[in-house]
Amino acid sequence: MKTATHPATSRRETRKSREFTEQDYGQSLRSCETAAQRIKSASDELTAAWTALCGELSSGISATDLLRKRAWCNVLELRLKERAHELEEARQIVDRLWDDMLVSRRARELFHRYLKKEEPEPAETGSNFTMLARTAIAIAAENRIQQTKK
Repeated sequence: MKTATHPATSRRETRKSREFTEQDYGQSLRSCETAAQRIKSASDELTAAWTALCGELSSGISATDLLRKRAWCNVLELRLKERAHELEEARQIVDRLWDDMLVSRRARELFHRYLKKEEPEPAETGSNFTMLARTAIAIAAENRIQQTKK
């Protein structure tokens, strides 16, 4: 004989998972901001290097120093591209977590509307909850498919 999960227990578990997702979202936002700051500092460093190179070109510079300074500018450009890639990855994580939070919120709202609409008999609770859970899983899967198409 199956026993139905106590509603208070499932609410606590849902609240814990929601808090975990919100913590993940906050952490990913902070990493996105950190990546944006890193890209800003790399850009400032590259700008300073280019300005110094242009100043030295106008005042006269040896070929060896010119090659060294140009190579350093190339290194800084690569660093800037890496930081831009890190920022893009952080933004994608933020977007994914945001979508996950929206899907879970929609599933919770659907569940709460269902509970308000019908108060099922205790024997029906298990099958109705299973059907509702499958619907929420289908919504989440559809959302994942749409994300991968982008």
